[in-house]
Amino acid sequence: MSNFLDEYAPILASCEKPSRYIGDEFLSANKDFNASKVKIAFAFPDKYEIGISNFGLKILYHVVNSQDNYMADRVYAPDKDFLDILLKHNKKLYALESKKNLNQFDFVGFALQYEMSYTTILKMLEFSAIPIFSSMRGNDDPIILAGGPCAYNPAPLSDFIDLFLIGDGEEVILDILNLYENSKNLPREELIQKLAKIEGVYSPAYPKKTKKRIFNLDKKSHPTKSPISHFACIHDRATVEIRRGCGRLCRFCQSAHTNLPVRERRADDIISLTCDYVKNTGYDEYSLLSLSSNDHTNIEEIIFRLNQHFSGTGINVSLPSQRADKFSLKLAKLMQQEKKSAITIAPEAGSQRMRDIINKNLTEEQIINAVLSCVKSGWNKIKFYFIIGLPFEHDDDVLAIAELIKSINLACKSEKLPIPSITCSISVFVPKPHTPFAWHRQNSLDEIEHKKQLLLSCKSQIKNAKLNFHSSRVSQLEAFFTRGNKSVGSFIYELYKNGSYLDSWEENINFDMYDCVAKKIGIDYKKEATENLDIYSQMPWDIIDTGIDKSWLINEYCKAKNAETTVPCEVRCSGCGVCKNFSTKRIYDDKIRK
Repeated sequence: MSNFLDEYAPILASCEKPSRYIGDEFLSANKDFNASKVKIAFAFPDKYEIGISNFGLKILYHVVNSQDNYMADRVYAPDKDFLDILLKHNKKLYALESKKNLNQFDFVGFALQYEMSYTTILKMLEFSAIPIFSSMRGNDDPIILAGGPCAYNPAPLSDFIDLFLIGDGEEVILDILNLYENSKNLPREELIQKLAKIEGVYSPAYPKKTKKRIFNLDKKSHPTKSPISHFACIHDRATVEIRRGCGRLCRFCQSAHTNLPVRERRADDIISLTCDYVKNTGYDEYSLLSLSSNDHTNIEEIIFRLNQHFSGTGINVSLPSQRADKFSLKLAKLMQQEKKSAITIAPEAGSQRMRDIINKNLTEEQIINAVLSCVKSGWNKIKFYFIIGLPFEHDDDVLAIAELIKSINLACKSEKLPIPSITCSISVFVPKPHTPFAWHRQNSLDEIEHKKQLLLSCKSQIKNAKLNFHSSRVSQLEAFFTRGNKSVGSFIYELYKNGSYLDSWEENINFDMYDCVAKKIGIDYKKEATENLDIYSQMPWDIIDTGIDKSWLINEYCKAKNAETTVPCEVRCSGCGVCKNFSTKRIYDDKIRK
């Protein structure tokens, strides 16, 4: 560390937040680079404070560093000021702990969390002196891996990534490192061909139908400590994953469909992991993480027992977005804590018709009762998630968002309760691969603007509600990238060459440049984002096998047109095909439901 600071002190002194780039965080692994037989750098294509919070990378970092002969290091996308400084001083991008340039590692593994990070990946490769195109890499270059939600359509990045990891990563990452350790002397092409035969690994150079990996949650693969950021990061808390997968099957949600089947962690393990994580890190808050945390079979018992353990310590519990039909007064009271921030509920749509179309399986009464339970327990701030531009949506469905808030206010008044402060986070529907809505068009910018103005016209009637709209222009780009084919790679490359970087932050996006590049290479991304796709045509992502029958997805799309719902997995098997096709099963705490 001292040698590094001697060399880099003048550089770090001239950038904003130098602590992003020095490493040596409390609880970082800091394994010996030279003594490790296989080295991987996990790369997050966004700023340090975002990447260090990512729980998926924390899991893989823990799994790899638990092996004596392997080491995992970390690197995050430098902010623009530090990137300019590296260029000025002719320095390469380095991993935080070893301070080694990324091109000295055996593997560099990128987290594909967000489509707007694609150009950042290319810039990180450039600043690591690693050839951008996989076809240009030689035997001395690292093998470039990528995994995460966006890997379920590998086509847009197929020119740049050597191997995509599909599905759960805990076992497949060790399979890759083990095979590499025993075959590292092979030529690069042979090695990649051999690695591509591992289940859950897709190689654009050797394309084949690739099944996702499914990992049944265990205790040893879950971290109970992780590097502590030098300054406040996005999720500055201990995180324990209590459940993977979601059987609710909301038709817009990619994670619900790609993470099946549902697998719950045992209550005793959750409590043990939480206590150890808080003890090891000193955090004063812990999060019980899942796509649908209060769907866990024993969520009330878990929080009750953790409350007992942390009684009098000031340590708080945090749950992600709540299912309104599972949020009871009892759960609200269990979550009472010294620092009440906001409870988050995700109705997604205002009208019952729209909630049935998206298969939310949620009534207005359940939403109102959840809010009343919160207010009765002392929460005066509620956050709602809504989506506009959903398939088959009418203007009345959009206006129903305001009507729902008015109904909540009336219910509070009738029970002589204070009217809560409500923040509505309103996003634009993005069709996602491997979902029933993958083929449906996105609304045009004009259509979204019309719906936005409809809601804003109701603002005087819901003065306690703040309406925050996600950018429709960014959502349009997301829709184009997420459903893109291999030709989209040329668009990504040209954007990168024209300076696109850290476009996951809207203030960095040059929309005029996007339009100019699109025109230059003959791409009409606005048209493609707003087109319906043929449900019977071959899609770029069909090469990835999630286990779900395509006929089931098509049937769900047809049911959506008629506002017909499908029961959640927890109630009855929906017949999606995952358990049958992959010879797996849903796992619930202390029992298995058929």
